[in-house]
Amino acid sequence: MRLVGRVVLTCLKLLALAFVGWLLVLQIPELAYDFGPKTPVMIESPADLTPGRFRSATFVSIAATPNFDKAFIYRRYGLDLTYFTLDPYGHRIVVKTYDKVTDEWRQLTRFVGKLRAFRYQPFSYRIRSIFEEKQGVKLPDDALYLGLYDLPKPSGWQIGAVAFASILWLVMLYAFFIHRWRRPAAAPAATPAPPAQAPPRP
Repeated sequence: MRLVGRVVLTCLKLLALAFVGWLLVLQIPELAYDFGPKTPVMIESPADLTPGRFRSATFVSIAATPNFDKAFIYRRYGLDLTYFTLDPYGHRIVVKTYDKVTDEWRQLTRFVGKLRAFRYQPFSYRIRSIFEEKQGVKLPDDALYLGLYDLPKPSGWQIGAVAFASILWLVMLYAFFIHRWRRPAAAPAATPAPPAQAPPRP
């Protein structure tokens, strides 16, 4: 039973390390984008969306007109997120905005924000299913996601979150494994000396 308990405890420790590490890995690309170039990459036509060009989050400025024919609002955690597409890119680019869309938006000809692979955006599986079930549209595998007006600007809370997660992971690693390995083994108990015998009488 003691062996089973040790195995379970070790598994829990590894899971805790993996979870904190996963949170850290999620934040690193966001931090890289925020500290990245402040000049947007200009996209003028679908020909600029070459395969593999936008593997990581990129600050872009896209020449396009909005298409609200299949736009919809996705409500999550009290937020209203509006999704729509851009012409002439079709469903290759899906735009998300937190702002309320008005008729004035139809006059826009350029969209600025963070562009990355659609599968990396939050709730991507749900957004895909909405397009398929309610709009009758299947997004391409190489679809891209544009976070409108998501500009590269570092924030204090994000830097603090990465620093905290890094320190927490190192502390957990030391407490769970390194500290135990470095702890000196207990010295063997001293064997008591046999009692002294009285010398024989003459």
